[in-house]
Amino acid sequence: MKVMRLTYQNSLGIVWDQRFTEISFSHPMIRDISKARVRDFIKLAKEKVSFVEIRPEYATKEDLMVVHTRDYIGLLEESSKIPYIGFLDQGDTVHYPGMFEDILLVLGSSFTAIKYSKFLDYVYIPLGGFHHAMPNRAVGFCPINDVAITALKLLEKGERVAIVDVDAHHGNGLQFILYDKPILKINIYAYDGNFFPGTGKIDEIGEGKGRGYNINIPLPLGSTDDIFEKSLEILDLLELYNPSYVLVVAGVDGHKNDQLKSLDLTTNSYNLLGLRIRRIKKTINSSIIAYGGGGYGPMSSLSMVSFLEGLLGRRTSYEPLTSSEDIGKIRRIEKIISRFKTLSNFFS
Repeated sequence: MKVMRLTYQNSLGIVWDQRFTEISFSHPMIRDISKARVRDFIKLAKEKVSFVEIRPEYATKEDLMVVHTRDYIGLLEESSKIPYIGFLDQGDTVHYPGMFEDILLVLGSSFTAIKYSKFLDYVYIPLGGFHHAMPNRAVGFCPINDVAITALKLLEKGERVAIVDVDAHHGNGLQFILYDKPILKINIYAYDGNFFPGTGKIDEIGEGKGRGYNINIPLPLGSTDDIFEKSLEILDLLELYNPSYVLVVAGVDGHKNDQLKSLDLTTNSYNLLGLRIRRIKKTINSSIIAYGGGGYGPMSSLSMVSFLEGLLGRRTSYEPLTSSEDIGKIRRIEKIISRFKTLSNFFS
């Protein structure tokens, strides 16, 4: 690991436990890929960025109850005792022996991150960002919704919370759980109405106390780096919202070489995301907690590290940029962003 120099805008903590390399809730066909991503990530991170390694604490069953039903938590506990691998849902999210303890470790990582975010500029959790899970069921490789639980815990403490959810797949669980909560949620994802999970219409802006707080920026399937860069302009809303905490799901499954291919992004996009979050940090000095999210391809680990390099102010380019010849796609993103910037009236 590089020597850590604690300088303003450059102090990074990574929540890490060696157990992370053995945890995967993904389908059996890609479980090994998921584990390899985390294992390769920590090796690359030690080569390319300076950071403080933070040991996570375990959450409790009571912490899960912030979002999840008692019956579902009981199902997770009982499934964890079954001596073989099976499915918690219709064929995506697995249970396995000892799973419940791993779930508590994953969730506890967020609580540890909150503590360290008080004196580190950025805290990163490579195994986290499970944004599909619903209160009563697992969805899309996600047995729990760690981000929703964390956001609600912070809200209970009086914090002003924003979530930036960047992933190939819309965070349907996050949207459902927080739809009526005054937590700003900016979602950037691939969408055609059918691609999993099929949610994320632009007119879904929240309800009740959460009206105007849910912002969906759907990217056309196959979107390239230039389209993604345009979509990041929506993050300017964070400066108006001025949150005390920003939770960033920095999923890297939009990379063009991902097994679950939907977008045509490169590591450049994730580096740019990190740079944009850094700029926001510099402007409003929010506490930043970021998650590794999804990623199931040979470039996933490097994409994760590229994001961290962006957080630390380093512009990197490990592969050529992708670009679209369809100017209409960029124009559509511009129109969506222009529409949503009027929503700042709800929370400014």
